[in-house]
Amino acid sequence: MVRGLVLAAVLVLAPPAEAAGPFGKIVVGNWTGGAYTNDATGAFSHCAVNAPYRNGTRMFTSITADLKWLIGFAHPAWKLKPGSRLNLQLVFDRTSRIDVTAEAKTPTLLAIAMPAESQLIGAFRQGRILEMVANDQRLTFALTSTSEMLPALVECAKQSASLRGPVNPATPSAPAAPTEAERQARAEKRVVLEKTRDLIRARMLACIGREGGPMLATDEKAEVVAKAAMIFCKADVDALAQAIIEIQEHDGARPVDREAVRRAATQSVQDVVVAQIVKSRGEMLNRRNQPPATSSPSSEKAI
Repeated sequence: MVRGLVLAAVLVLAPPAEAAGPFGKIVVGNWTGGAYTNDATGAFSHCAVNAPYRNGTRMFTSITADLKWLIGFAHPAWKLKPGSRLNLQLVFDRTSRIDVTAEAKTPTLLAIAMPAESQLIGAFRQGRILEMVANDQRLTFALTSTSEMLPALVECAKQSASLRGPVNPATPSAPAAPTEAERQARAEKRVVLEKTRDLIRARMLACIGREGGPMLATDEKAEVVAKAAMIFCKADVDALAQAIIEIQEHDGARPVDREAVRRAATQSVQDVVVAQIVKSRGEMLNRRNQPPATSSPSSEKAI
């Protein structure tokens, strides 16, 4: 658990949050740490050290590749709200009181910016006792070897400037669940896309009926008649394929292979047209084979 807390804190204490390391080792007094690299690019990210305390808290100090400082405090029992900010007081040697704003990086970790050449970093370097005061709570830390630890971190950053680590692009985080309004909007859009598809299909079949009608009485195979009719109605066939593509892209999380969908949609259209032609030819044959209607006696008298 302690190792997990240390790793999480070290990775969060400098951008980017994902990092690999440590590379090398820093040991100054009770401070230990090393250099870290950007997990996505492999470039040097920051140097960081940490020290454990009897009160269960760990203190962290880090310096980024562009020489920006952070100090952090972590405790496994804390239940902070990530992203929230807390107003704290850091009291050095019970005489120097500095107001700071800490950011909750995780539920168990607070981070505080420590600008170079500031009163804060000066007190941190020279102080012997640090008290962190939050409301009515007070935590006390012995600042052992900070005057040696800070220069060691600077040297680590300088020597690690050309450090290259492994490149392991982070897995994209899962997208946030859509809101009820977003779900409703998507459902409404799909209804519109389906209506558009159905209108285009009806228009295409009407066109094919007009163009293919004269060829129904020929001896050409249904597939040949269908392909010929579809050539004359190509604009409508293409429009239907595009409508099918838009529906599939709307339903899927990723863009579809448009050419593959277009081929499949065109084949599906051809199958529908062939079936329609076979059906129409069958109806024509049935009409031809029906016997002519006979006149009733009453009709003959009328004539």
